[in-house]
Amino acid sequence: MKRRSFLKLISLSTLFIGLNLLSGVKRKVKFNHGVASGDPTNSNVILWTRLTVNNNEKILTTYEVSDTKGFKNIIASGKRYTDRNKDFTVKVDVLIPRNFRGKQIFYRFKAEGVSSKIGATTTLPQNASHFKVAIFSCSNYPAGFFNAYNAASKDNSINMGIHVGDYLYEYKQGEYATENAVQLNRQPIPNKEITSLDDYRLRHAQYKSDEDLQALHSSIPMACAWDDHEIANDAWREGAENHQINEGSFAIRKRNALKAYFEWMPVREPESQSKNWKRYKVGNLVDIKLLETRLSSRSKQLEIDNYITKEGAFLEEDFYKALRNKKRKLLGNEQLNFVKENIGSNQSWNVYAQQVLLASLKLPAIPSAIIDMLPDYQQYFKTVIKEELPYNLDAWDGYPAEREKFLKLVNAASNKSLFIAGDTHNCWANNIMLDDKFVGAELATPSVSSPGASENFNGMISSKDLENAMTLKNKNLKWTNLADRGYLTINFKPEIATAEFIAVDTISSRNYKTKILKRIEITPGQELT
Repeated sequence: MKRRSFLKLISLSTLFIGLNLLSGVKRKVKFNHGVASGDPTNSNVILWTRLTVNNNEKILTTYEVSDTKGFKNIIASGKRYTDRNKDFTVKVDVLIPRNFRGKQIFYRFKAEGVSSKIGATTTLPQNASHFKVAIFSCSNYPAGFFNAYNAASKDNSINMGIHVGDYLYEYKQGEYATENAVQLNRQPIPNKEITSLDDYRLRHAQYKSDEDLQALHSSIPMACAWDDHEIANDAWREGAENHQINEGSFAIRKRNALKAYFEWMPVREPESQSKNWKRYKVGNLVDIKLLETRLSSRSKQLEIDNYITKEGAFLEEDFYKALRNKKRKLLGNEQLNFVKENIGSNQSWNVYAQQVLLASLKLPAIPSAIIDMLPDYQQYFKTVIKEELPYNLDAWDGYPAEREKFLKLVNAASNKSLFIAGDTHNCWANNIMLDDKFVGAELATPSVSSPGASENFNGMISSKDLENAMTLKNKNLKWTNLADRGYLTINFKPEIATAEFIAVDTISSRNYKTKILKRIEITPGQELT
């Protein structure tokens, strides 16, 4: 053999051996982000997981559903490929056989011989005598541990969870609610304000790595809506307070955020991503409408500072003209039509779960010296108090014309209406009125971990004094708690709904205790007292 031919043969042989060695490397698969289920109907439920792999090739995943935790009887199964275009997430919409609908079932995923944790879920029952939901909002990873999730995961009486928004936050270390993050080893990943697709994916991955969030998701099906922080603070249809020109196009940022959201959340994706409103019907017992108040239609929030002259005068007439403009939208016409078409009869509880407070709230008198010590962005409280203005124009108070339109639709058809909100980090129980007529009660859940109003004032005003002042100032506010983190449960029965505001005593340690802050019984057509 000639030397040149020999060397060529050796080179080819070496390449062949190298390729064989590479192809012989076993793919490593882990399920580091747990499992989840969501968006149940009377026949289907979404199952979700995410694979952590050591290469970027597409991978085949198997899912199995059983009526027993030992998986002796497989009632549904299938296969799905995933790849880096989906960030290796897997989501399947599983049809549950008729005999197993409305009952607890179990599911798991498998890939490359590795099994995920086992999750429990259910479809919506159609002949239930009672149905209990848990409401969550404002879960801020750097702010503290998700003990509220852990507590709810241990409550076997809960049938479904509803997260009304701020499932995650966009900030970097050193910004909002990160003061204790280093001490708790909960610094945000990546350490930047998230704007790109990779950023949002990494932040979702960090949250889904939390053991308490995994425990909750694996124990019950969840209905989830976004609020603003899944994208950026005070988001509206075409922008956000926390989006600046140097951060690029808001439309691209929103697209990145929603792509990551639908990859990482156990939810169905609507035809138009921003139109993420849904209905969950539990027979004739409870009819839940999960609304979207951020991205589909919302007009830009009014800023009180824009109505104050250089001399400090408040332009009252200009402000109220802008505030009461009937063109200002929060839900928009298409979603209002959805509400109109899906109002159940008085036989069902009609529940409207959405992000921001529906009730109108004003602040009590707070000394200017105290407000001077608050962050710059809260200095407008002085004008709010002096001029007797609604204090939160990001909520329904900033959209009074459409609030009236919404309440007229609801009030015309049912006297078993109940409104649910999140966003504020505090507990609220309000009577919702329309022209002095009672429409329904509103219950707002506390945050899972984001700081509340009492922390805002940092001990300058006691939480009890602030709570008492708020209830005295607002006649339709019947109870509030401005100090505790936790969640809300509501147990629906045909003629009564029992709500419990549940608090955890700490978010600084995983050793915690729970207590019931308030129990409220809601009777159709009767005001809270």
